[in-house]
Amino acid sequence: MKHFFLLIVAAILSLHTFSQNWVLEWYKTGNKAFLSSQITSKANQGYLPVGIEVAPDPDGTVVSLYVLYIFDQSLGITAWYLDTYTSELSLESGINSMGRQDYVPKEIAYYDGTYYVLYLRFSNAATAWTIQNAVYSNQGLSGTISRYDAQGYVPFGYTLARGSLKLLFVKIPLNTLTGWTVEVYKGLYATRQGITAKQSEGWSPWALLVDGNEFIIMYLKNG
Repeated sequence: MKHFFLLIVAAILSLHTFSQNWVLEWYKTGNKAFLSSQITSKANQGYLPVGIEVAPDPDGTVVSLYVLYIFDQSLGITAWYLDTYTSELSLESGINSMGRQDYVPKEIAYYDGTYYVLYLRFSNAATAWTIQNAVYSNQGLSGTISRYDAQGYVPFGYTLARGSLKLLFVKIPLNTLTGWTVEVYKGLYATRQGITAKQSEGWSPWALLVDGNEFIIMYLKNG
């Protein structure tokens, strides 16, 4: 189902050139107040949270939040917010409500019955959003992204929920966007090495999914 924000601003979001600086943090807690404090601290240093995932640590004993940041001032972000929802109905209602306050859903995570949504407030507004289910496979991912890309939607995030891949799309023009790709890495060390390598090729990390010891990073490339 597609949803439209009430406030429609006919402005173009220009990416200019993505920063080559990024951070992938592993917070070994699910405490929302602590996490908000940590994200705020990074944001005050100029780092923009663009990817989140909630997952157990490798031995399964601690629920952790992974946050992917890029150091970027060109996106015109003025604020961020992290919220949680315990049903798909409250998730839909919450995103619509935040949209009326000019907050755009940037990333989505799911763990143990709870959805986590990272919101960003851009200097201009998105016009629509949708969350689509897809088969958890290369074909399911690429086919769904290609279909919504053709409709003017940009992939903003993804997560696994009850065995299904959920993809978050936002209709907000990125006038220098030239492509997207997804890479899979095993473990944090390989992930950090992989992101560095992809950035040297002009790709910017954009979204994060964690499945066990696999880190699935979505990249965007701009002209």
